[in-house]
Amino acid sequence: MNTRTVFVALSVLALAGCSEPSQELHSAAEIGQTPEYTGTGSQFVAPGWTQGDKASWSRELTVRTQRGQNEYNKTN
Repeated sequence: MNTRTVFVALSVLALAGCSEPSQELHSAAEIGQTPEYTGTGSQFVAPGWTQGDKASWSRELTVRTQRGQNEYNKTN
């Protein structure tokens, strides 16, 4: 191989490392998934949450955040 071919090959490899995949958010319809609040059909769910009820899902996330993920509540 001549020097020029090696240089071109290394340049192509170096530029390929500079690319980055798209970080756009996709909706559930684009991905082909159902929304999280619809559940999995399992009988093992948190008490107070009804599968398929978006308002129930939202309340459960709020309660979970306040109980377990709020550092202010943990320290006081």
